[in-house]
Amino acid sequence: MVSTSFFSSAAFGESGGRHVLLRSQPMAGVITYASDRYYRTELYFGLAKPDGSEVTAEEWAKFLADEVTPRFPAGFTVIEALGQYQGDDKKIVKEKSRVLILLYEKKGRKLTNGKIEEIRAAYKKAFQQESVMRLDIRQTIDVSF
Repeated sequence: MVSTSFFSSAAFGESGGRHVLLRSQPMAGVITYASDRYYRTELYFGLAKPDGSEVTAEEWAKFLADEVTPRFPAGFTVIEALGQYQGDDKKIVKEKSRVLILLYEKKGRKLTNGKIEEIRAAYKKAFQQESVMRLDIRQTIDVSF
């Protein structure tokens, strides 16, 4: 669906501590494309194993192929990252990690939640991890392809 309702003037304001774009008057002739409404979940996978080794590139690729791709064949994004946290002993621990970004439609979120939890459980089991951090954006986001 194509929309031509862009705006000719805009101002930034604040609402509840958040910046909000305030718009007025449609500007004729500007074409925008309708976007779909999605939820976003990010999973953070530490690569350090308890024996001191790291999850290899081959192990990670196999995990994606076996666990993630079958559950999200339409696609996902992986970002290499460096995580840091303070251990129980108050020492700073730095660890290579991967961030898996999943976008999914609101209507299928209950089924998707189960798939995400299966991925987390599979990673913890395969690589002896205590946890896989999960971050959920609880508001729908606009996505255009």
